[in-house]
Amino acid sequence: MNVSSLIVNARDGQVADVQALLTQQPGVEIHAASPEGKLIVTIETESDRETVAAFERITQTDGVLSAAMVYHQIETEPDQEI
Repeated sequence: MNVSSLIVNARDGQVADVQALLTQQPGVEIHAASPEGKLIVTIETESDRETVAAFERITQTDGVLSAAMVYHQIETEPDQEI
């Protein structure tokens, strides 16, 4: 399993719309959002290819100005992780 975290910047006035669109995407979870439009997002996928595809979907979401991956981890045995 791949786990990545991102900082996503939403266009002013579109934070709620961006949040709604992102939560519809598989494996995407929003953990925090500021009124200024910064969102802390995680992506969980099964492969590197799926992670890249999810990241690209996020960057192409209406109202998203930018997205930056700040962390990525591959868990080879997620059931055994503490």
